[in-house]
Amino acid sequence: MKTKISIAIAAIVAIPVQVSAEHEHLPTIVVEGSAMRSGTFGTAPDSSGLKDTASLLKRVPGANVNRNGPLTGIASYRGMFGNRINISIDGANMKEVGPNSMDPPLSHIPAPLTGKLTVHRGIAPVSSGIETFGGSMHVESKKGRFAEGDGIETSGTASMGYGSVDDGHFGALLGAVANKNHKLYLSGSKEQGRDYKIKDNQKQENTRYDREAFTTGYGYQREGHEFGINYSNNNTGHTGTPALPMDIEYVKGGLYDANYSWDLGDGYKLKTNIFYQKMRHLMSNTVMRNGGTTMMDAINNRTEVEAGGIDIGVDMPLFDGILTVGINGDQANHDANSRMIDTSTNNGGAGAGAVMNTNFFNRVERDRYSIFTEWTGDVAENLVLDLGVRFARTWSDAGMVSTQMNGMNNTATNADAVAFNAADRSRNFNEVDLAVVLRHAVSSSLDVEVGLARKNRAPTYQELYLWTENKATGGFADGKTYIGDLNLDHETAYQFDLGFDWHTDNAYVAPRFFYHYVDDYIQGTATTKALTYGADTLQWSNIQAQLYGVDLEAGYTLTDNWRVDAGLNYVRGERVNSPTGDSDLYRIAPLNGRVQATYEQHGWMGAIEGVFYADQGDVAGYNDEQKTKGYMLLNLRGKYEPYHGVVIGTGIENVIGSQYFDHLGGYTNHTIANGRVASPGRNIYATLSYNW
Repeated sequence: MKTKISIAIAAIVAIPVQVSAEHEHLPTIVVEGSAMRSGTFGTAPDSSGLKDTASLLKRVPGANVNRNGPLTGIASYRGMFGNRINISIDGANMKEVGPNSMDPPLSHIPAPLTGKLTVHRGIAPVSSGIETFGGSMHVESKKGRFAEGDGIETSGTASMGYGSVDDGHFGALLGAVANKNHKLYLSGSKEQGRDYKIKDNQKQENTRYDREAFTTGYGYQREGHEFGINYSNNNTGHTGTPALPMDIEYVKGGLYDANYSWDLGDGYKLKTNIFYQKMRHLMSNTVMRNGGTTMMDAINNRTEVEAGGIDIGVDMPLFDGILTVGINGDQANHDANSRMIDTSTNNGGAGAGAVMNTNFFNRVERDRYSIFTEWTGDVAENLVLDLGVRFARTWSDAGMVSTQMNGMNNTATNADAVAFNAADRSRNFNEVDLAVVLRHAVSSSLDVEVGLARKNRAPTYQELYLWTENKATGGFADGKTYIGDLNLDHETAYQFDLGFDWHTDNAYVAPRFFYHYVDDYIQGTATTKALTYGADTLQWSNIQAQLYGVDLEAGYTLTDNWRVDAGLNYVRGERVNSPTGDSDLYRIAPLNGRVQATYEQHGWMGAIEGVFYADQGDVAGYNDEQKTKGYMLLNLRGKYEPYHGVVIGTGIENVIGSQYFDHLGGYTNHTIANGRVASPGRNIYATLSYNW
């Protein structure tokens, strides 16, 4: 049977507990294909009041986070990140309003309002979405629950917390009223913090944050039918992104989604989902940093996104399994208009105070249409087969652009605009995904899984339509400027996955080995444009690449009260047949792992956690990526439940107060010479929650 382990976690407490999960209604992480047992450290959250759901990924085997700011956590899985990973929020494939991923998908639902995060470990099934090239993740927000009896019942959660490292605080409240057929819910949250401390009284600039979120909805269920309509709104205020050229002045807008499922019985089921998204975004280099001086022009960028999509799937019994057939589609429109006030004698040419406007992205459209089928079932005793195929067609286009750029590159920039406007900007990509996964229960204590897949990803609109040198690169944060290429091919990955799961009543060990060969991997390469725009300018191009590694999870129950859990991750990414000796891919985490000892008894628990990251010397040469030193962290966590549903969490993270730099972090002010953004120092936190 397909392994699906659900693990209860609390976004506001330190350590997960199976015994209290039933009545606390905590968020859950579902790691499909994972050996993790309920209650293991594998999904214990950072309990200082998580700022985005992406923070949970540091506990998922093979996963990590590329952090460009306190609310800008970009999902990473086995060396793939950003748009290479399929992410849905309440069934919607949300689009970033920021062309530099200031609002990645997992930032749209605050962790206190997250109900469930599902991560497909290993090869993601084709049914999990379009372009599951680098994996697939799904988030469901909290929505309350239906009544179990004939009367009216209420449910909800209230939580609050404080963290010393950034003087940050959060509060969240969700309430629902329902009978067994109808449900109404309403929720809201507020998070705010200052620049976080690095060590002693030293602070990392541009890391303060301010966000409010609001959700509401209605649900209906009766005799196999279930329907829901929901609205969520994100209002992010002045929030830093220290690894990017500008900070967030605001991100505003919302998501409307509706879903319907019909269980016809005997294995037949219909599932549908539709969504509509509209958001606005303003970023600038003046709200938190020194733009607008005699040494730097004042720049802002206004962006918009309007998107929508639909998913329809039907399950039906076939042979000794379930056949799923479905169609998916989504459409997105993007605009980005930059405004620069010439205040710099370095970049001048128009005179102080002159205003220059540029359409970096004008009427960009990206549409995806897809059909898939997948079968899961028993092919022999103790042998399960997953077999899927998906066809997707991606179409994109962009409108004409204009610019008023001044300075020494004015002529070249205008020439780029003329060439771009004269080109055929419409592009089509046909993609075929295949996935085969075979699971064999060798014995009662050993399972083996083998998977093969072919996955595709079409170029993003930034990779195609960056018509002149720019830093809006989907959160790449490597200190370089890039130029797009209208002639890019889509990426094709050939994937192999091998997993073992040995388990007894008291112990488990589950390693996973993987290898991906990627044809037409999209990466920056040297370009003749660098002669005009400078050595820091690269162009998106197709290359050949490979990624391989292992992620391991293990645990042992010592006594009724004590257990030890551990995890290990290693990824290596390389360019194949590199013309130079520098073959490493960008932003690959070094060897890392964690060990946690947990004690629990009678409603309270404590844990000691050690985290280590090795040196990372295998860095990308094409963009001058910096090496990073290894580090070790010690965290102490505790939790107490004095009354039914009331939970108090407290602890100290980075107990020693080490100063360290996460290899997956970007560079300060998007400048390599400034070094990487420093990670938070010692954090003493406390949280309080009540669930009913």
